[in-house]
Amino acid sequence: MRKRLNIGLVIDDIDNYFSNQAAKGAEQAAKAIDANLFIFPGHYIGKTDSRYVDKKYEYQYNTIYNIPTERNVDIVYVLQGLICSRADMALQTEFIKSLPDVPVICLFSDFEGYHAVTFDNRSGLTDLLVHLIKRHNVKKIGYVSGPLTNRDARERLEIYKDVLTDNGIQVEENRIVYGDFSMASEAVVDELLDKNEDLEAIVFANDSMAVGGYNALNNRGLIPGKDILVAGFDDDVFAISLEPALTTVEASSAALAYKAVLNAYNYINGNAPKDMAADTHLVLRSSCGCDELDVEEMSIRLGFDKMDSDPEGFKNGVKDYLFNIYGGTDSVSASMDCFTDSFADFVRDAENEDKISAMNEQFASLLRTDMFMLSTREKLFNVLQTMQYKALSKAKDDKLRLSVNEVFSKYFRRLAFSGILPANVARRRTERMQGVVSRKVGDILLLEGSDEIRYELLLGGFTGVGISRSLLYLFQGNIKNSGDPEWTLPKSILLKAISDKDGLRMPPEEQQLLRTESIFDNEFITDDERRTMIVSPLFVGPDYYGLLVNEVPVAKSFSIASLSFQLSVTLRSLFMIEEQNRVKQSLQISLERFIRDNTKLEEIAQKDELTGLYNRRGFIANAEKVLAEPVNQGKMAIICYADMDDLKVVNDMYGHDDGDFALRTVSEILRESFRETDIIGRIGGDEFIALAITGADCNVDSMKARIEKVTKQHNVTADKPYLIGMSTGIYKFTCSNKIDIYDVMNNADRLLYEEKIRKKTGRLPG
Repeated sequence: MRKRLNIGLVIDDIDNYFSNQAAKGAEQAAKAIDANLFIFPGHYIGKTDSRYVDKKYEYQYNTIYNIPTERNVDIVYVLQGLICSRADMALQTEFIKSLPDVPVICLFSDFEGYHAVTFDNRSGLTDLLVHLIKRHNVKKIGYVSGPLTNRDARERLEIYKDVLTDNGIQVEENRIVYGDFSMASEAVVDELLDKNEDLEAIVFANDSMAVGGYNALNNRGLIPGKDILVAGFDDDVFAISLEPALTTVEASSAALAYKAVLNAYNYINGNAPKDMAADTHLVLRSSCGCDELDVEEMSIRLGFDKMDSDPEGFKNGVKDYLFNIYGGTDSVSASMDCFTDSFADFVRDAENEDKISAMNEQFASLLRTDMFMLSTREKLFNVLQTMQYKALSKAKDDKLRLSVNEVFSKYFRRLAFSGILPANVARRRTERMQGVVSRKVGDILLLEGSDEIRYELLLGGFTGVGISRSLLYLFQGNIKNSGDPEWTLPKSILLKAISDKDGLRMPPEEQQLLRTESIFDNEFITDDERRTMIVSPLFVGPDYYGLLVNEVPVAKSFSIASLSFQLSVTLRSLFMIEEQNRVKQSLQISLERFIRDNTKLEEIAQKDELTGLYNRRGFIANAEKVLAEPVNQGKMAIICYADMDDLKVVNDMYGHDDGDFALRTVSEILRESFRETDIIGRIGGDEFIALAITGADCNVDSMKARIEKVTKQHNVTADKPYLIGMSTGIYKFTCSNKIDIYDVMNNADRLLYEEKIRKKTGRLPG
């Protein structure tokens, strides 16, 4: 069975509309190629976005960028053009070089030496500028560029200059100013207006800067679309809600990410082209003086000329416009096909009441789908208006034209009201997400005055807001990050709680310690279905508590950041209560207990209660200490992974007391087989491990023979109706302070697996 591909998507902010759409596109492509998608949302590298300038600890989000490694992702897509849009080249280089050594694909911006998928800025921006020049007869066009460290900013500026030159307009440098792609652009727009009092139009390199431009114009009493024409680029979610609505260029981040991720295997195999581009399209609204939709242009784009000669081409044209990359998916696509089919029938025979009734029914059915998770009401409005125009052009008399207008008038009304219920549902869902962690922290403590926290209760209610699985990871000890650029996440982390289809639970303490890089893939994530998972940091101020991993569709990911923030605040409250309880208990106990031996306590905490061997945490801590000791550097060592045979059979046939006896016997066998100075542990139910510094080369066969000999002796003296046995995997290596204990454990585990196969089949696996 082919290993499922793990795709990493490094983005700036999951709640940013443009980035969220990119994540949706990536998710659709990951589904198409049956790959896992792991999303790493930080914020910005370099200058902070204007939304975050008053928040001192925003740097904590960018620690997420340290999580993807060669162990957890096979390929990384990075929204380079957004994350680094405000960073100088040195900082951009440092960032891109910090990503794991797997294929890295830059999105929305190119970077030397890396594959890139960007927008075809030229087609959409050229159409916009030509529209202003030809349709509105403007010649004095100002331009607000993005930072020249950004590839899109440089390219869009060149297009502006080229189009003006091609249309006989001289490029004047005083009509160009430079912003930073943020909404805080009033100052540069003021600079532009001060130098050019006779400007007829302003084009912004993105929609965010146009927001600041509106503010600057309003401060001067200038009305966009009337006193001066205004246009942007990106078609961000807020563009249509500006007053007046912003003319812009549709650049679908979803389509771009979809195209990039769909080629994941080609990138990995070296078959993908170095650079690819996604299309852009002009979107006309009131800010450029266009009060009406250009139905002729829209009719051509939608393929209305193919309605009779190529029905499938017509239907695909409508779906491509409405849904872009989602045109061929499930019930929405089918419902849209039915509606366009019924419209074509209506155009052919608008007098037929059955045709009208069928179309009404199909439109109602379309509105009941979740199409607006994939498209916008504005786009459907444009399709309906173009349909109305097309139907009117085919109508032979006033009676038919009246019928057409009545039908579409009802559609526009229903479309207007269709947004009310989803908006309320979305608002209530957001409120539920925000309230899901807002509970009395005292209720989460196990007992009054206890220092043990019921972490699983923190995840209660997550599945009710669309999150199918949540994993709460906490770091060991008091971790602080004060913004040091060299600070990195700890390599180990504790899995404290899980919420999934099996309910809420806390893993056994001895199984909680994991690599930080294994937060998406470990023994507690057992199903084999593809998944989309989003990781969020948990922190308050400089205190860094851990990570929250949510398995959730991108369409339901809004407010994840808010959810993580509230969980962080709750954790802080719990830790404060926990600390207060500890202090209270300390004041009540005797002086002898107050001054007890901390070393002894640590030793007890590292021991397995049943066998007296080290537990998982104790084994790893002591093994790492031994491997790092200078005296052991360069010496030979072995690690032995042992698995008791047939523990389940013993438990089922003779009871758990005998099962415990057998486990204690295995521990005694290992003690006798190894030296007192060797480190031996029980790290799972029937799993044992031992580390020995041999100094010289060790004969693995002799070691196995010794274990088997000691085992036979114990079976004779045990006098049990069953034999106690174990399978072993022994891995040899040279001590070094660079040795990763997890790596050598994995190698020994692999040899153990081969041993078990050999016992079953009489041969090694082929």
